[in-house]
Amino acid sequence: MAPRAPARPLPNDPKRHHADFIQRFTQQESERRIAKRPKALTAAQYAALRNTKAVIKRADRAMAMDFLLYLCEVYRIKSWGTSWEYFRQYKQLYASVTGCYMDRNDSREVLKWHDATLVPLFDLQAPNSGGKDVADSGELLAVQTYNIAYDTSIFSWERHRINLSGCYLGLACTGARPAEFVDGEKKSPKDGCLEELFGLKAIEGSSAGKDEDCALDDDSRVLEEILSHETVGRGRPKCLYYEDILLMVVRHPDTGEDALAMSIKFIHHKGADNKPKPTVFFFTLTRRLIFCLITVIVSLAVHDGAFAAPSLTSVSRVFQVKNRGPVKCTPLRWKKEWLKRPVFHRFDGSIISANEPPPYEPVPYHQLRDDMARQSLEYGCERPIEPKAWRRGAANAANGNASDTIRDQMIRHDPKWATLNSVYINEKPTEDSLIGMLSHIGLMRDPRARKDMVPDEVWAEMPPDPEILALEAERAELKGGQYRITGTENEDRIRELTKLIAKKRAKRAKNIRREYREDYFHHRPTWDIEGQANGEEEQEYVEPAVVLRVPERAELAQILCKQPEGLSSTALLALRIRAGELMSILCGKRETVKRERIRQRAPADVMVKEESPGPDTFPLLMQRTQCPRYIGDESLSYEERTFQYCRPAVMNDHFDRAHARHMGDAKQIVCSHSKCKGEALKFEHLGHFKNYVEKT
Repeated sequence: MAPRAPARPLPNDPKRHHADFIQRFTQQESERRIAKRPKALTAAQYAALRNTKAVIKRADRAMAMDFLLYLCEVYRIKSWGTSWEYFRQYKQLYASVTGCYMDRNDSREVLKWHDATLVPLFDLQAPNSGGKDVADSGELLAVQTYNIAYDTSIFSWERHRINLSGCYLGLACTGARPAEFVDGEKKSPKDGCLEELFGLKAIEGSSAGKDEDCALDDDSRVLEEILSHETVGRGRPKCLYYEDILLMVVRHPDTGEDALAMSIKFIHHKGADNKPKPTVFFFTLTRRLIFCLITVIVSLAVHDGAFAAPSLTSVSRVFQVKNRGPVKCTPLRWKKEWLKRPVFHRFDGSIISANEPPPYEPVPYHQLRDDMARQSLEYGCERPIEPKAWRRGAANAANGNASDTIRDQMIRHDPKWATLNSVYINEKPTEDSLIGMLSHIGLMRDPRARKDMVPDEVWAEMPPDPEILALEAERAELKGGQYRITGTENEDRIRELTKLIAKKRAKRAKNIRREYREDYFHHRPTWDIEGQANGEEEQEYVEPAVVLRVPERAELAQILCKQPEGLSSTALLALRIRAGELMSILCGKRETVKRERIRQRAPADVMVKEESPGPDTFPLLMQRTQCPRYIGDESLSYEERTFQYCRPAVMNDHFDRAHARHMGDAKQIVCSHSKCKGEALKFEHLGHFKNYVEKT
């Protein structure tokens, strides 16, 4: 009788887990043996590092004054607190390099010169002269509603809209600084001034005429590598990564039911390099879905495929996980490759090659700040909401409702400095509900206001700017009636004038929009009072309708913004799962600027499509006016995929502008058309792909 073959181990067999652990342990052990410590610097390299400190050691009062004057002339500094903070950092750099403090007499003289000369010369205002805005839950609901349902802006991908929603909830619930969620590290300037002052060319120029040019060049390269270790050695930028989040299924101690919970560990707070104060925040599911941060994180993780368990491929499966056996907590682990990737990441451009993974770059701080300011102005705030408003709101909400110790731990403040009372506390007392409403930023919100609310009549009647007219006259005189200026004598000056005119026009238009908005908020109460006194009929305000082209976003807006009250736990869970699935699907959708053209061509009674057409509606033989990349892009709507340009030449210009550069840089190109995906067609270069499109 033949021996029986051994049974194959089950997927969850403990013996299989043991084998996997042994394999991982041996691999890590071998990697630790292979890893080597970096080589120590040589004596010549240490000498080159010490030479860079000589300039700082020679710093005196005149250099400090030149430093402050340069900052005020070049950069947009509006507060004297900001300029003086730069001088404090200047003194800290001097002390850290020289080992002694800056002369006190020199510091006093610089302070006198700063207050007597720089402040009136550049019209520097007092810190926080405009007041301290404090946001509350009402503002969070307003900005969340506008972001999901009413925002008409076009992002590169709709994932950024979900990223904004998660950042808003995280900032409002934790009071953390935005740099703990997104990438807030300063980038090198693009004008080349850093390379000009501190680059290799500057070092070579300063060492010209010496016999040791080559040695100095080598030392400068070593110094550059040493300075780059601060960011490269850390392995990741300072923002929220998947390894900072722990999703878990916990058993409720009273009801015994299993529920999803989450903890976030913030480690990149202000001053973390000198005095780390890691803080862990715990989150549970909320009954109001628009305020649920766990649902947002789960939808992002499902879209990224970040869960280590192969079965967790949908939002419903994540919410259906239960504890088994005597355990009271089941953590949901992340894949190893996703631990060092940001949660709120961005991706610009379309997928060109299946073999090249997209770069997972964190959302930069300036993008979060600008989008938050724009959306707050669009839904009617008098002033743009800044990220600090959420931090002040969380700090003031915790003040009085929690002990001072818990409050300072939450905000990461040292109790002996009383930072809350000096900086973050609300300027307006909040003893009762009425005064509490008056003390927040949303008091003067007007839903009728928009960021760009200048009527066409104002633009038409606005007189031209004399400076712009003078520049245009000079440009017209230099051109001499000629259209083409390439190779002419005045080409450089004409191009310089063109850039200057465009810059001044944009700045003037921005000032007109800002001042018209300020004028509206200043005079609107007077207009309403006078209209009431004159017996004028009040104009009824009609809430704008939710008109969205992406069906998943339209359904998500209906769920989050019009959630019914009094739902049972089962119905609420089903609605939560559906909202999370829509968020995950929406992350892979996007819109383009052709959306506005489609709206103009469509009849007035066309509403949002309930479902996308089937794959048979995209024939392989396209029109010459259709884009070969967009027709196979499933992230776009049906109208945008089948959009036809007016002429083939216009379509070719669009293809060269939007796709040719990315496809030309790709090592391998794939055809995204639905009829070509099963054939695994791959092209070596852009010409190969264009030839295939023309023949088919």
